[in-house]
Amino acid sequence: MTTVADAAPTATIDPAAAIPIVDWGSLVLRAGRVATVLPHIAWLLRFAQTVPREALEQEARRLAATPYGFGRRVAPARVPAGRARWRPVCEPPAVALAETPALGPVGLAAWLDRELGVPLDPERGAGWRLAATPTDGGGTAVLVVCHHLFGTGGGILSALYGDDHQDPTIGTTETPFTSDSTFTVWEEARNVGERFRLGARGVAELAGEVPAALRSRSRRNGVAPPGPAALKAPRGRDRTRRPPSNLRVAAIASLPATAWDAAAARWGGSGNTLLAAVTTNLLRRARIARGGPAKRNLRLLLPVDLQDREVADTAGRSSGPGAQMTTAAVLVPGGQPEHGELRELRERMKAAFLADTGTAPVVRGAGDAMRLLPEPLTFRLAARAALRFDGCASNVGVVPERMLRLEGHDASDVAMLGFPIGNETLTVLIRHRDRVTVSVVTDPLRLGSAAELRAWLAAELDAWGLTDVVW
Repeated sequence: MTTVADAAPTATIDPAAAIPIVDWGSLVLRAGRVATVLPHIAWLLRFAQTVPREALEQEARRLAATPYGFGRRVAPARVPAGRARWRPVCEPPAVALAETPALGPVGLAAWLDRELGVPLDPERGAGWRLAATPTDGGGTAVLVVCHHLFGTGGGILSALYGDDHQDPTIGTTETPFTSDSTFTVWEEARNVGERFRLGARGVAELAGEVPAALRSRSRRNGVAPPGPAALKAPRGRDRTRRPPSNLRVAAIASLPATAWDAAAARWGGSGNTLLAAVTTNLLRRARIARGGPAKRNLRLLLPVDLQDREVADTAGRSSGPGAQMTTAAVLVPGGQPEHGELRELRERMKAAFLADTGTAPVVRGAGDAMRLLPEPLTFRLAARAALRFDGCASNVGVVPERMLRLEGHDASDVAMLGFPIGNETLTVLIRHRDRVTVSVVTDPLRLGSAAELRAWLAAELDAWGLTDVVW
């Protein structure tokens, strides 16, 4: 299989080839058509040198060189209840190069926030874009933004910047394009029939599984779980959270990995624990600033990579492509921002991982049964589920070294950006070379009119002994 790193535009698959998108893809695609939802992933590179337009355009062509990168677009369904499909398209969108330099941290932040608010749709356009701006001292900032439908953060980075030893379908298309890849109208119709068959099977499985799951839950509720005392889940909604908007702002911090790990270890935690603590404190600050219920408990969403854990077999995979990610929900106390001991939070996170991805009984058939629901209703249910969470903290881990090189230019820093869907913030941590970068993206109206995201992140990290690290 040709990797994006080595591919040329002429090495793409036959343009007639087509494969169906993965099961969750229709929900992600629909989410991007609601004005207030931007299901995007992005990464920002900073270069000390000027990167010319020609180099940026060549990089855009490279990213679109194969369908396992950005060289694909969505073709709509052709039959009622049919599934859309991916088709190879190696033509990149035009590079958006700013004419006016972004001067200083304020100028760079203003440019970044404007770019983050641009909606993308891989069916009605490319679904991704590369933007750049000159910066102080002859430098360049380069931003790549893509629709989440292209895959998970780790899957996209692996496909775009990985090596020949990695399968570029994992976390991206989940299905390989081949010379005879076709998704004809007849196959699409058969796919609809398969959807209803699997849905009926799922309903039958649910009939037998739900009572057993309820009995198991009842038994677990009678036994006190190990670790900290259980917290009461918040009820209703925080009415001080304003309706979502299509605005996005970001704050980014970069520091030596040794400093981040030392700060976490000093208080009995790990890098993951410190990331969750920072996210929690930002949410606490926001609630207090907008006059919300400060003591209300918070619910964090933590993505879990099944490729690196021994929980894949218990994740309740339904038919079709296997799940690469699952999530764990962690309840944390409200109140004022807290800095110091991390052991209790670490125990809460461990308990959540165990409950949500380990020993908790899997209600098999639920995923297949949802195939019977109309797509708009499925999307509304998914959106309501996302609104239950206050924030998300994601540790992407080490990013490929190839990610920091662009047509002979070497980036001095890189940040990965995830967009919140339904909740208030999404915090992402990556490791590159000997550094850690932490980014926060939020809808500023959800945080409140008094929100100062960059100042809050700087103050938060300073409280953990990490100073002068915010861009």
